[in-house]
Amino acid sequence: MEQLDVPDLVRSGAVCGWWRAASAAVRRARFPLPSSAQQLPCLFYACKDCSPAASAAVHCPFTGESVRVPFPLAPVAGHAVVGAGHGWVVTADENSNLLLFNPITGAQASLPPITGIRHVETVAGEARRDCIYHRVVLSRSPSSAGPGACVALMAHMSYGELSFARLGDERWTSISPDEHPHLGRSACGFGDFFHDDDDGIFYALRFDGSICTLDLNGDSPVVKQITGRVPPLWFPPTVYILRAPWGDILQVRRWRRYFDLVDDDGLKPITRFDELVNPYRELRTVDIEVLKVDFDRRSAVKMSSLDDHALFLGYNTTMCLSTKDYPMLKPNCAYITDDTSEYIGNRKNGWREIGIWDMKAKSLQRFECAEDSPPWLNWPTPVWIKPSF
Repeated sequence: MEQLDVPDLVRSGAVCGWWRAASAAVRRARFPLPSSAQQLPCLFYACKDCSPAASAAVHCPFTGESVRVPFPLAPVAGHAVVGAGHGWVVTADENSNLLLFNPITGAQASLPPITGIRHVETVAGEARRDCIYHRVVLSRSPSSAGPGACVALMAHMSYGELSFARLGDERWTSISPDEHPHLGRSACGFGDFFHDDDDGIFYALRFDGSICTLDLNGDSPVVKQITGRVPPLWFPPTVYILRAPWGDILQVRRWRRYFDLVDDDGLKPITRFDELVNPYRELRTVDIEVLKVDFDRRSAVKMSSLDDHALFLGYNTTMCLSTKDYPMLKPNCAYITDDTSEYIGNRKNGWREIGIWDMKAKSLQRFECAEDSPPWLNWPTPVWIKPSF
């Protein structure tokens, strides 16, 4: 079993009774095999060939392998994906409450309800769910030992405000600008964040390019601003932050634009704001730029290339992998899925932008599928995970 990847390890339990018992014993004993660090990222999605009321799929587009997974939080179509990390997916159910789910093991965990967020008293329909949550990032796997080992940090309405909770908490703890002046009261809220295992703190990125650190290990949060604004010509719709494998902290800006479909081969860019209201417009990526954070100058410098590395962007914790360690990946590319909540929420049956963005050519290559259309349903939006036990 040490030699199997996660999909094959899951399927090994279906060989016979003896194999099923051995597979179950391995899972119960929590053997560290196969390591999630060794796994290629996979897409988790609701599958067209599965019952939309019960099942989902984990698919590796690099090997073509898929494994069907039961979705105990059925129906899948009643959930929105708002985060993923450490092999777990963060979803919001029809009541707008957040749930954690490991597609490989079937394990589940709950976070405080939506009414546990400051200023939220009641919930009315899934419209609230589709707009209130911006992004959720986990400090570590929810299966980690120890009380409060897993911390969930969430950006939410309005303007990307921050709240956090530990597994078992009854309410979300707000990180309020009133108590933390470094957060300020800018309308430029937080777009993305990551947890650094080395120093045990979160790094949070605003839409204006400024970065704060958040130490949530004590009785009260400690917030520090470590870089200032990096103003673009206009604010990008999505920003990401991560620590690269070589140690630098990177900012990523993903620029999008609305387009009209002219024909099968052509797109017409939308130039006027009043043209955006048409529900048949498509929101597509037009550029992705990567900046390296310079802490000495408290600024960020644009990188010309990722060289032999590849990004994974979406509702997942932002990842950067070496193409030398993962030779199936294309260098200087970004593997992307949709993660614009306003666009996705208003177009649940619309076109999904999923594929490989070539950083040099500034073009998208969609994943090849055996069928005329991809196997995933458009809702909830597919998300990248690194399968893990």
